[in-house]
Amino acid sequence: MASAIVACRGVRPFARPLMGRFRQGRLELITEKRSVHSAVALCGRDKKSLDVSKQLIAKSAGLFEELAAKRQADKLTFRSAVEMYVTKESIYRRGHVEFIYAAMESMEKFNVHRDLSVYKALIEVFPKEKLVPGSMWQVEFMHFPKQQQCAIDLMDQMEDYGVIPDHDFGVRLMKVFGTDAHAFRKYRRMMYWMPKFKHANPYPVPKELPDDDISLAILALRRMAVDKENKINVWNSMEEDPEAKEDTFIASAQSPIQQNLIQKHNPETPLFVEGGYSCWLRHKSTMYFILRADPDLEFLKNLKEAQQAIEKDERLFEWTNIWEEEEGGQLVPLRSVHEQDDGTVLAMTITGTDTKDSLVTWIRCLQKANPVLEQIPVVFRIRTPDSEVQVIGSKTPNDGLQVLELQ
Repeated sequence: MASAIVACRGVRPFARPLMGRFRQGRLELITEKRSVHSAVALCGRDKKSLDVSKQLIAKSAGLFEELAAKRQADKLTFRSAVEMYVTKESIYRRGHVEFIYAAMESMEKFNVHRDLSVYKALIEVFPKEKLVPGSMWQVEFMHFPKQQQCAIDLMDQMEDYGVIPDHDFGVRLMKVFGTDAHAFRKYRRMMYWMPKFKHANPYPVPKELPDDDISLAILALRRMAVDKENKINVWNSMEEDPEAKEDTFIASAQSPIQQNLIQKHNPETPLFVEGGYSCWLRHKSTMYFILRADPDLEFLKNLKEAQQAIEKDERLFEWTNIWEEEEGGQLVPLRSVHEQDDGTVLAMTITGTDTKDSLVTWIRCLQKANPVLEQIPVVFRIRTPDSEVQVIGSKTPNDGLQVLELQ
């Protein structure tokens, strides 16, 4: 036991998180608090080394900022910064971990955070064949934990941005850490799972999203619309409505079934314009609004009673022959995909400004294909930057649109 105490007192810095102490005739293991960064905890670094690491990261980040100020912040400039470091530290690679962390923080600024070739260039910053574990003990105890954790953090960022590594990336990583290191295990898990998740979405989104707001709005409406007969129209507010206060685009989605539901709607019951709701397409978001009607309670009641009658029917699995007469039963009413328990969706839209004025123009554009809307009051329940929590009542009988604004 005494030898164990002596051995615990003489531990190396990387083994300090686990120390032994003899108290009351037994060996108690004291575990120190781990730092936020696992590499710091594994290395057992003190405050002075942390300050040096921060200085190196700031110095490396300054290199990227300096090149971005002199040149254009693009992929070529980013690769030039990496090549400058590799040329300068071609032998010893001093501060390569801090340089990689600084590069990871600057990737989004240079718009290279989704480029696989840039991640391969950062893997080349690691020294080759010097970080490979030589035994099973070194493998399990994470040989060179600071460097391995840096590579794992790099692959975590790739995973966050949906960048799938390839075989060439694995060959470069193998030359640095070998095939048994924790970093290479992370690469294997990514190669197994990420290609499966890539094609798991039944409604895929293009990898490169359009920069045009109109094309992005059309893509979002097509993704949200569940009716295959859905039609998307794009209008210009000034061309369609001479009284429009804003010059913007209006992308509207409506199907023939929704138009039929508007024709059957009671003119004395108001419709509601609700939103805005967020729709994310990868890293871009858009605001959309819906034209909604209250649920038909009588129709939902009849539907529920018919479903309960079918469930209680004891003759459901009783077969009849050709000599027996078949008794007629009640047909179950069918509802469309737009009729839900909380309401009926009659149309969707995405405008360029997301304001109340653009939505009023949208309703006026819908009146051309749905003349009944001229006799139906419309209540605006919207959450926009220019809205407040108050109710204002106003009517415009001249243009046939009755608007109750909920700002």
